[in-house]
Parts: sequence; C-alpha cells; structure tokens
Amino acid sequence: MKKVAKIFKALSDETRLKVLLLVSKRDICQKGISKYLGITDSSVSQHIKILKEAEIITGYKEGYYVFYHVNENAFEECIFFFNSIGSITNNLLDTSNIKLDSNDCSKNCKSIRKCCKRREI
Repeated sequence: MKKVAKIFKALSDETRLKVLLLVSKRDICQKGISKYLGITDSSVSQHIKILKEAEIITGYKEGYYVFYHVNENAFEECIFFFNSIGSITNNLLDTSNIKLDSNDCSKNCKSIRKCCKRREI
C-alpha cells in the first residue's frame, strides 16, 4: 500500500503527469523533456527525481545522455488497488478491530466506507 501511495503522490503534480505522458510515448532525455514542456532543466531534474524514487520511470545511459522510459511494473500494485475498490472481498483494510458506537458514526463510517447505523460490520 505504501508503494501505491508513493506513486499517487508522485503523480499528483500536473507537470509530472506531462513528463510521464511524454516518456510513455518514447524514450527521451532530460534536455528533450525540458524543450518539449518549455521548463528549465533543473525543474525537469526535480520532477524526474520524484518519478524515479516512486519507480515510475527508469533511465539508461547512452553516451552523455540518460534516456527515460516508463517502468510498467510500477503500476501492477495500482491496478490491483483499483480492482479491489468496491470489491466485497476487499483485503486492503482490516476493519475487524474497529468498535463502533453510534456517537462515533459519522467519523467511523467515513473511514471504513460503511454506515454502522444501517448494517452490521
């Protein structure tokens, strides 16, 4: 779950989404990303650093340049996460240890996405 959260956090920036879309189309170096998006090399460098830390993109060196491409394996856990949303057998959250009191209903119902007043958990 931490890996999924790190990926979502990395993708929460519009510029990083643009970098990801560009890198998904073709392998491209930092300078190419900078020219295409019209932002500075240092800005691209910071965005690439975050995307690499989240393991969304990887790079390979060719001569003086590092070319970046999408690491498709990084999204396997995200796909599992999205597939599990709304599933009856959702194992991502363990709600067995949560004790509900009707006074805490609004707080707890939001955290586990079920209403304690309407059904048994």
